Amino acid sequence: MRVWLYVVVVVVGGAVLPTTYATANDHNIGELDNLIQNDPASLWLSDVTLLVPHPQQLCAYIRCQEPILKTECPDGSYYREGVAQFGCCGACVQFQPEGEPCTGSVDPRYGGGYVELVASIAAQPQTGNVLQSMWCDYSLYCNENNTCQIDTKDEGCVYVQRQYDLAKSDGNYTSYRDDYRWRPDCTLDGKYAAKQCKGVGEEERCICVDPDGNRLFGDAFKIQTELYSTMNCACSRRVWERKAAGDLTVTLHCAANGNYEALQCEDGWCYCMDPNTTIPYDVRLPENSVKHLLCYNETLMGEQYLRRCGSQLAAHTELYEVMENRGVKGNPDPLVNCDLDGSFAGYQRDQVSAYCYDKYMKDQLSTSIDGTGCQCVRDKQFFAENNIAKSVLCSFNSGEYQDIQVLGETMAWCVDEDGVRSGPLVYQTYEESLNCDKATECQAGTNDSCDDVCEECPPDAYVLYNS
Repeated sequence: MRVWLYVVVVVVGGAVLPTTYATANDHNIGELDNLIQNDPASLWLSDVTLLVPHPQQLCAYIRCQEPILKTECPDGSYYREGVAQFGCCGACVQFQPEGEPCTGSVDPRYGGGYVELVASIAAQPQTGNVLQSMWCDYSLYCNENNTCQIDTKDEGCVYVQRQYDLAKSDGNYTSYRDDYRWRPDCTLDGKYAAKQCKGVGEEERCICVDPDGNRLFGDAFKIQTELYSTMNCACSRRVWERKAAGDLTVTLHCAANGNYEALQCEDGWCYCMDPNTTIPYDVRLPENSVKHLLCYNETLMGEQYLRRCGSQLAAHTELYEVMENRGVKGNPDPLVNCDLDGSFAGYQRDQVSAYCYDKYMKDQLSTSIDGTGCQCVRDKQFFAENNIAKSVLCSFNSGEYQDIQVLGETMAWCVDEDGVRSGPLVYQTYEESLNCDKATECQAGTNDSCDDVCEECPPDAYVLYNS
């Protein structure tokens, strides 16, 4: 049995003395608190004056020994610091689901937060270290009837999760029709996790996204074993955060999968970064001494940290800032687009036209008249270089994927911007019945749209119907 310490302050002869007491059971601290507040005579001699301090003052005397690790909270609960034992210790917290009574919401969009989370705890746990809060879970708000309710206008990560689970539970998910749908990973605050994986089986592709689910640099196919298995997108997300805060001079180098590269240099100083733990190691050295760092690799780095595209971009940014400081109006748009690994991005444009190039700006892969991007032609080049037998259809006026892909005269399907199947497999005779916009809505959580992805298609129109 664990023992929790409770501290009171006793005034003796004008001196204030802290006194430490042990509770009989860590789950009965609430009862002890009530006893001290309402019936101190049962605990103390009558000639001793009791002063009950603010609960936070107790934390210096309480030792937390959680029976559950932060990473071991049960499904549907979140680890929170400062919610147990007078707000001194961490615990797993379960929030109210849809339809349950509530006093507020943990979601900041609906007036929630963390300052008063302790006050929302209904009771101390009877077993384990899981507390029940009277606040609604993320993407739920506490309505005028004090009941947790879904925000039907919410289109965030948790909403998509919930709609996916709802379709699975109420029978509206049909495996031969809806197998392309994927359940996003969400952070504790209901945003999209940096890494998202989508696609069926060996078609799976993981990508990096911002908190709203928008695409960032970094991806890996399942066949790219090492990139796929170690992918965390920490570098891509960090660069996004800094640029969103107005830092336009970020020189972090990210690997192809969005992870940190081992060697990083910023503002003339270089250091080593563990790509997996994202923890820096070794010493920081001036860039001209970078060869002495443990992570330095002459083959990968060459003579300087910034690569060709990164060097051009840094020079443009520096020139623009100098001109701006001198009151000269310059063009803020760089002449090149760079990826976060320092190479050239696929999409490049001049004053007249737009084109798709390889990462070395050596081979022109296609024109990009409508300026939507170059993912398809870049992927096509990757498949060819790695002897992967995969045929893809790119849009005529850009380097992006055509909405509908076909396999000979056999089958057809919708794909998203990453070439991942985003609709059901149907026989090609039903190709014109495919509505890829409805497929996008279905994946985004509009379950009613799932019935209209293949309009008026009978079950045998789907390739997987009899499989």
